[in-house]
Order: sequence, then C-alpha cells, then structure tokens
Amino acid sequence: MTDIDPDAEIELRVAGELLTARIPITGDVTDAWRRRYQQLAYGAGVPAHAEVDAIGSGIIVSLPTLGSHRQIARTLDAARTLIAVTDVACRQTQLPAGAEDGVRDWWERRRTNARHQPTTEVKVVRTGIGTENPLALIAALAAAFVTLLVLPGRFSVGPTWLTPSIEAVLLAALLTLNAVAGERRSGEVRALSLVLVLVLVAEAAFVTVRLVVDLVQGGPETSSPADLLRVGFGVWIYMIIAFAFLYWIFDNGGADARIWRGSHFPDLAFPQQLNPEVAPPGWRPSFSDYLFLGFTNATAFSPTDVMPLARWAKLAMAIEAFASLAIIGLVIARAVNIFK
Repeated sequence: MTDIDPDAEIELRVAGELLTARIPITGDVTDAWRRRYQQLAYGAGVPAHAEVDAIGSGIIVSLPTLGSHRQIARTLDAARTLIAVTDVACRQTQLPAGAEDGVRDWWERRRTNARHQPTTEVKVVRTGIGTENPLALIAALAAAFVTLLVLPGRFSVGPTWLTPSIEAVLLAALLTLNAVAGERRSGEVRALSLVLVLVLVAEAAFVTVRLVVDLVQGGPETSSPADLLRVGFGVWIYMIIAFAFLYWIFDNGGADARIWRGSHFPDLAFPQQLNPEVAPPGWRPSFSDYLFLGFTNATAFSPTDVMPLARWAKLAMAIEAFASLAIIGLVIARAVNIFK
C-alpha cells in the first residue's frame, strides 16, 4: 500500500509566486502507478504529480505562496487522497475473475468505519449522474414541464400532456436506475440520459419553429400582447433548459466521464479550468454551470465566460444563439406592431 512516509522530511521550494512541496511516499511506485496518479490528479484538478529520483518516491504539489492555510491544507489532503485512489485504480486492472466476493467482503467490513472517517476534497462516486445534485436536474425539468403545459396546445407534438409525461417517465427511470447503478449500469444510465436530452431538444426545436412561423404569418397569440409575451417567453425558457441539458450531457463525455477521465482538451472551457487558482482543488462543472451557459448564450448571442473548443459545442452554441435571436427579435417586432 502506498502512502506518505512519516519518517522522511518534506522539501519546499519557492519560485516567484509558486511554492512546490515534495511529499515523500513509501510503496511500490512504478511507472504505471505514476502515470495513473498523474491522470487522476489532472481529472480531479489537483496540481500534483508523482516522481521517483535518487532520493526516493514523492508527490510534487504546486501551491500559491499567497494561499491561505485552509486552501493549502485542502490541496495537500486532495493530493494525499489520490495516492489511495491510484492504488485502487492500479489494482483494478489485475483483479481475478472471482474478485467480486472479495470486494463485497471488504465493503461490509469497511462501511461502518467509513462513517467515522473525515471526508476530503476528493469525493469520487461512480454513477451515471456522477456527483450531480439530482435536485438541480429535477428543478430544471420541472420548469420545462410547466412551460410546456402553459403553452397553447398547438405548440405540442400530440396531446399537451404527452411530451411532459414522456420526460417525467424518463427522469423517474433515470433517477431510479442511477440510485442502484454501479459500473455495469453506467452505460444504461448514459443511454437514458441521451434519450431524455434528445426529447428535450426535439421539443425545443418544434416549439421554436412553431413560434417563428406564427410570428411571421400571424398566429392566434400574435393578436394579444399578453399572449404574445407569455408564449414567446415560455418558448425561450424551454429552449435554454434544453440546451443546458445538451451541454451537460455531451461536454467531455458526460458527468461520469468528467469525474473519471477528465480531458486534456475540454469541449467547453470554463473560467475555473482556464485559471485553476480561482477554484478549489477538484472543481468540475455541474448542471447549474451549464444552465448559466445556456442563459448567457441566449441573451448575449455569443460566448461570455465559457469558451466552446469542440466543433459540436461551437455548432450547438451557434444554433442556440440564432434561435434566441429569432425569438426575441420577432417577438419585439410583433409587440411593436400590436402596440401601434
């Protein structure tokens, strides 16, 4: 088992505004172990890497010289926690076929003690949703349901209740499966998430086109300022929610992939990723960040703080900006005509 070496001395080096700490470790630190540690540290946003030299093995952690004691302690705790995570990850590739019973036995013996152990900044859970707060997803989908129900019936594919019911069933199945999901079920959770996002985006495209046609040709809601604003605002809100889910599910392979694999080349670059000093160690975007991205792109018609790097992200943001511009521009134009 690899861990810090309590009998060795820590080494500190200062270069400008950066403090480098070398934490000595014991154990069998192979090249494969060092590469896995580097991969996990990058994915978790921990500024650390492992090295082996003539002195021995160590974890090199980069810290700001002006950082607070609390921030420094959290970063060092995260770097140490990754040592144990790396050990587990390296052993997983060598598990025998009958290792499942051993894992279950270990879990039964450790689960009670785990409740009394202090938590650290690195909290990794293998599920389809990852570390997402389900309440944020439920709240956003609830807003989408209500929006569809208050729109006129002609803005729905089939009965007014059909699409919200499909989305509600998919959400319930996703949350239920995710609650009992393990590594073997993560693919099923991912597939359900993609279907849910597909339904959201398809409905958003339909209501947007329906509104644009009505605004150009003159639909029932265009004769009343109140109806025009209600329908236009509802379509706009639904479109933002749909694109937020689209960004959330596709960015770097989804929430689960963002935890375990990370990416040297992100699809969407958030400020905290471009400048790690403004975020705590291990920061990664959550659904609320993608919802904010959808809102700002729909209001500014261009990237604000999040930069699209992948081609699909650029295309998606361009489509959302164009749709938002069409909705807002045509609604304002119609409203001016009505008030005249």
